[in-house]
Amino acid sequence: MADSSIIRPRRHISQKVPKRGGPTPEQAILRALNAAEDLMESYQGWAVDDLADLWNKFQAAEQHQVSKAEIDSMFDVAHEIRGQGGTFGYDLISKVSDSLCKFLDGRSTLESLECDVIKVHILAMKAVFNQDLKGKQPELGEQLSGLLLALRNKIELRKTYSK
Repeated sequence: MADSSIIRPRRHISQKVPKRGGPTPEQAILRALNAAEDLMESYQGWAVDDLADLWNKFQAAEQHQVSKAEIDSMFDVAHEIRGQGGTFGYDLISKVSDSLCKFLDGRSTLESLECDVIKVHILAMKAVFNQDLKGKQPELGEQLSGLLLALRNKIELRKTYSK
């Protein structure tokens, strides 16, 4: 049998948590809602910063041959936007950034047409954010996802046939 030992905490959890007092459930919910509202206001700043960062990385990619690390950096920003968008009610931004993540994933170089695909994705995210298109937006989301998929597929087909 392997050497093992039981670790016993110095203080039990019941000694750390008061038995009386604290907020009522209603107060706790109100605090959580206020905290979520504060985060929502912060998200708008984060989104602007993330989109600006992604745009700057895209512009650099247009100017010179980018490395895999630079493409991965664009992927990371798009991935961050994807997660935060849905969390804060911008489902369309999540759909567009998910499409961009799928497009960037595994790439080690970018050609001119591929940069155009990235540009369309970023401009779509900016438009969604600037128009404050929150919520599910099922019809628009489906149309937008379909168009972005068609664009990605068209570029992939061109690459396949040009080889």
